[in-house]
Amino acid sequence: MQTKQKWALTLTMALGAMSCGGSTEPGDPYMGFIDATVLDAKFQPGTGCGSDGKTKCYLPVKAYSSGEEFSFYNLGLIAASDKLLPKDAESRPILPASAVKATAYDFPEGCKTGKAFNERTDAYREDMQYPVFDTLPLTNSSALVLPLVKTQAWTGVSKYTCNAIKDAQSLRDGDFGGAAAEGETFALRGVIDMTHLPARPSEQAVYGWYRGLQLAYLDGGAVPVDADGNLKVMDGVWLKPSSSSAKPTDATAKLVFQAKPGEDAWSPVVRLREVSGTGTYTRLCYDPPCAADAVDMTAKPTYTGVLFLVASPQ
Repeated sequence: MQTKQKWALTLTMALGAMSCGGSTEPGDPYMGFIDATVLDAKFQPGTGCGSDGKTKCYLPVKAYSSGEEFSFYNLGLIAASDKLLPKDAESRPILPASAVKATAYDFPEGCKTGKAFNERTDAYREDMQYPVFDTLPLTNSSALVLPLVKTQAWTGVSKYTCNAIKDAQSLRDGDFGGAAAEGETFALRGVIDMTHLPARPSEQAVYGWYRGLQLAYLDGGAVPVDADGNLKVMDGVWLKPSSSSAKPTDATAKLVFQAKPGEDAWSPVVRLREVSGTGTYTRLCYDPPCAADAVDMTAKPTYTGVLFLVASPQ
């Protein structure tokens, strides 16, 4: 049985809610943030930051394209030897769009602005709606684990306060009304550990939701689909050193890509091959004779796999 004190407290809280006109707007509960330690290894922070070089972080690394250097975040490799990675008729690694299972819902119509954001006391903003993911990239031995999502626009919910929507299931259950727009696109959105962000959330590190849990991801942008139903890739070359332990995902790996961000051939999904790292290469060559600093792409390739990246501001 409730004590008089508990009953008085309950009554006071109820009256207070009535006097404030308690909001009837639906909203998913805030559940904190994801436990990023369960993410697949490709999305875990490495080391290399701090004065001792041992602090965990997402460290931008360097690559070359057309003789110019640029920075990017490496979001892992699926090895060509992986039995789950499909190959085309020419034995080149490919990524069918059908391999992307995760969906991220975007809200192009916007949302109703709530209270001003207080960085010290508020867990999330109420002046913009974060995308909502329906799954996380967890290690899976029976399916490819990708930093890729299908992006689906959800319309008809602009009347709700920004970030009232935090769970894809709430959308699907009709808690907020609206509907998924026709068509879907694909994007590279690599979920990362938000306690080790490479920078304050910006165009490269932004927030999202999963089942009421806040997450952060690196945004690599849209990934087109080609006429064969495969995700667009660009060529890349790893200048493989003699060390047997070297990997193309090492911070010191020497990489040369077909294009830079903003160029027509650019894609955040790279079909990577390897050559001996003895030369000083800074560009790819498709029409021999090739310059001394260019990799001859007409030579028989040895494929390393499919690499994922997010361009970083210089």
